[in-house]
Amino acid sequence: MIRYLVPCIHKRTTTSVPLRCFSWDGHGTDLLAESLNSGSFIPKIILQGHSTTGFDINKILKKVDPSDKTLDKSMGIVHLNGSILCFPHASFMWNVNTISNLTAESLAAIDLYLPKLEYLLLGSSRTISPSVVKEIRDSLRQTNSELVVEPMDLANAMGTFNILNAEDRRVCAALILHQDDSDESN
Repeated sequence: MIRYLVPCIHKRTTTSVPLRCFSWDGHGTDLLAESLNSGSFIPKIILQGHSTTGFDINKILKKVDPSDKTLDKSMGIVHLNGSILCFPHASFMWNVNTISNLTAESLAAIDLYLPKLEYLLLGSSRTISPSVVKEIRDSLRQTNSELVVEPMDLANAMGTFNILNAEDRRVCAALILHQDDSDESN
């Protein structure tokens, strides 16, 4: 371990104290948790998981009633049924249940987000055709020329959203839960 001694002036006395010349002290750091806790007083959304019925979202509750014991069991994770639009600090249920319903008009809420988004992640358990992605990209770039539109599978879209959100990027995840996928599980 390398240490340097530097003079430290504190109230009329001069002493030497060790100064570390490295930032890592032998213990790991949860960078995601650390970056989510710094900077903003509004909690950032964390996409926790998904099932055939919907998505599990952490940090969506802004005010918690201490007398509500049901939150103790869920540890603050809320399950939203169906497809969702997820922004850095808010998540909304989204009335798109197949890729054929995915249009620029169905993503109109993205134009309302200020400051303008950098990334739009289109998550689906099914492949989104390049022509649909191009149509959406071209339409949304009329109002936001810098927007990156990326189609992905659900798990990668959720993970990418969490990482970009932790880095304070302006990101939105449009996650499609297909109607017929949830019907098969019933």
